[in-house]
Amino acid sequence: MFFFKKKKVARKSTKAVLKTKQISSPDRDRANMLKMIRIMRRKISPEILAKAETAAFSQIGQIPPTLSDNDASKLFKLAMNNNGARRQEILELVERRVNKQLH
Repeated sequence: MFFFKKKKVARKSTKAVLKTKQISSPDRDRANMLKMIRIMRRKISPEILAKAETAAFSQIGQIPPTLSDNDASKLFKLAMNNNGARRQEILELVERRVNKQLH
């Protein structure tokens, strides 16, 4: 019967494979280091990273840069001032801007 025949087994090559040593270049090393830094930064919590940056700036004697507010945070702060006195007005403004962008 034909289905009881032995299957042919692929033989491994006995020749030694020579591995070539990769020559490192400064650009490749720099790219690898930046990649490792990005991976490490993703693992660090943003609050701790911000504290570390301010500590580093204070060590070198510079004032840490302040983050500028974007439009959404400015509008939110305006809406919440004075216990939300202008909240309705600002929400209507945001609604008009969103509707204008959609059409």
